[in-house]
Parts: sequence; C-alpha cells; structure tokens
Amino acid sequence: MKEKTRFMNYLGGNNILFTLVLLIMIGILIYIYNAIAFIFEPLKVIFSTLIAPLILAFVFYYLLNPVVDWMERHKIKRIWGVIILFIAILGVLVGLVALAFPPIQDQVTSLVNNFPSYVDTIGTTVLGWVEGTPLENSASDLVEWLNGWVSNIPSIAVDYFDTAVNGLTNIFSTVSNVVVVIVTFPIIAFFLLKDDEKFFSYVTKIIPPKFRKDVKNIFATINDQVGSYIKGQLMISLSLGIMMFIGFTIIGLDYAGILAIVATFTSIIPYVGAALAMIPAIIIALITSWVMVLKLLIVWAVVQFVDGNLVEPNIMGKNLNVHPLTIIIVLLVLGDLLGFVGLVLGVPIYAISRVLATFVFRKFKQRYNKYYGDEAGNYENTEFTPDKYQEKN
Repeated sequence: MKEKTRFMNYLGGNNILFTLVLLIMIGILIYIYNAIAFIFEPLKVIFSTLIAPLILAFVFYYLLNPVVDWMERHKIKRIWGVIILFIAILGVLVGLVALAFPPIQDQVTSLVNNFPSYVDTIGTTVLGWVEGTPLENSASDLVEWLNGWVSNIPSIAVDYFDTAVNGLTNIFSTVSNVVVVIVTFPIIAFFLLKDDEKFFSYVTKIIPPKFRKDVKNIFATINDQVGSYIKGQLMISLSLGIMMFIGFTIIGLDYAGILAIVATFTSIIPYVGAALAMIPAIIIALITSWVMVLKLLIVWAVVQFVDGNLVEPNIMGKNLNVHPLTIIIVLLVLGDLLGFVGLVLGVPIYAISRVLATFVFRKFKQRYNKYYGDEAGNYENTEFTPDKYQEKN
C-alpha cells in the first residue's frame, strides 16, 4: 500500500485525475474550434501579418542590443544610442546601394543571361569526353536533365518559396504584406531596443509569482542560445562572403562580386549553404579553364580551413553545442515543412525546443528524486539555469 501511495504521489496523486479531465476538455475545445474555425479568421490574418516583422525585429534586436548597451555604458542615453545606430545603419545601406548596386546589377544581368549557355557548354564538353564509351547514354541523360533543370530554375525558385510562404501562413504572399514587413519591423525593433527592460518586466509581471523564476531561467537560456547563434551565424556568413570575394578576385574568377554575395546569403544556412554557393562558381570556373577550377578549389579549401579553425570557434565557441548531424537532420525536416524559412530558422527553432525539453526533463528528475531518490539513488544535474544548461543530462 505504501508503494502504491508513493507511486500515486509521484504521478501527482489526485492531480493526475484533474490533469486527465483537463486534457479531455482541451480535446473537446479543439473539436469545437474545428467546427467554428471561421470565427477566428480575423485572428489568423492578424497573426500572419505580425509574425514576419516580429521575427525580423527580434533578429535585429539580438544583433544591435549589445551595441546599444555599450553606448549606454559610455554615458549615451539609450534613446539617443538607438537613434544614432539607426541613422548609421541607414547611411551605410544608402552608401552601399549607391556604390555597389551598378556593378553588381551588371554582373547579375550578365550571369543570368549567360548561365544557361555555360551549362550547355559544360554538357557538350562532358559528352565529348564519354563519346563511344559505356557512359555515353547515362551522360546524355544527365546533361539533358541538367539543361531542363537550368531552364526551369525560375519556376523551381517560385515553387520553393511558395512552400516557405505556405509554411508560415502566407506571410510573404502579397506585395502589400512585404511592404508591411519592410515598414513595420524597423519600428518594432526600435521600440524593442529602446524599451527592452520595460517590455520584459511587463511580461514577467503577467506570469504568476510561483513560476516567475522558472520562466526567467527559460527565457534567459533561450536568449543566450538563440541570440548567440543568430549573431554568430550572421558574422560567419559575412566573413565567408568577404573571404570568398577576396579569393575570387585574387584568382581572377568572373562575377566575383555576385558570387560572394550569393555565398554570404546562402551561408546563413549552416553547413550546406556555403557548398550551395560553390555550384555556380564551379560552373563558371569550368567554362574558363581547368587551371581556374584548381585555383577555385584552393580558395575553397583555404576559406573552409580559416572558417572552421579560426572564425567559427572564436565566434560561436561551444555555446550552442549541437552535433552537425543533428543540424543536418533538423534542416532536412524543417526545410521540407517550411521551405526556405525552415532552412534559415531551423536551428533557432531546434534550440528553443531543446531548451524547453531540457527544462521539462530536469523537472521530471527533481520529482523522481523527491519520491524515489532515497530508494534507488538520485538523478544528477537536476537544476535548470542558463549557467547549468549545457551540463549533460
């Protein structure tokens, strides 16, 4: 009887019956919601309109808040620090557009016009190599597929971005929504930077006092993990783009500017992004000469060595501590579910889910230790704080 009481207490005693009843009621509410979902359409519209600018605003908050804090520590009022920072960013953007847009536009136009002919030339060269060999038919099929794929790139891109759009309730589906995002996210970011303490203090006061410590620890850990990842990944992407531009320019590769920009943006996707950026570079190098291909591979090897051994360890450190295989699986799953958005936000989504799962598991360990620890031994690492989060479960 004592064992039964211990087990029932472990489960929560009478609370377990209350929980089961609560779950049943939640199921009934979900069923009712499905029946009257049309009533909530206005809320869906509001959510789909706000989610994109909110995500971008929080990204900018994570990036810019350390700079604003630094200015505040140097006796510059927070509001003036935010204003100065926004003016500086606007000035840099205007300068970059004025200086870099004309040559980049010419490179983009030339590359788009010539890329199909580049692929066709490579295909013809490959067919010449394998002519009269058992590989001729297979190579011919491959070249035919590649030419078809290149000609369908615009429609493929549209379909893929449509998947991303649908995955987040069509948040970027219309021009009007894009304009809303562009106009509103800087405003949201401005007030987040200006009044961040007031905002987080208000949210904390809504939470019942009993749970505030746990919620603060959860949000502090998420802030540490996601904030470090976003800042680190963007800095790594920028450094990769700069290194590739320097390397491409040194070896004399055509379209060095646009290829470096493509590498910068695709490198936001961990591990696979930089490799994707190399595909057009390899095609252009093959058109030029085999010597250029060799030079390109040397540049790629040097960039990867510097990034993997110097840049990434110093920027990322061991803060996120996620195995590369886990990241690839996350990208495959969320990329399929949310398209491009899933590839970009997959790791932050995983990091948040991991923090929540770790919190729940450590609460489970605390409860187990309370009711069974004296009999079979205690779990280790039961505390959940930002400092102890990385400890192995």
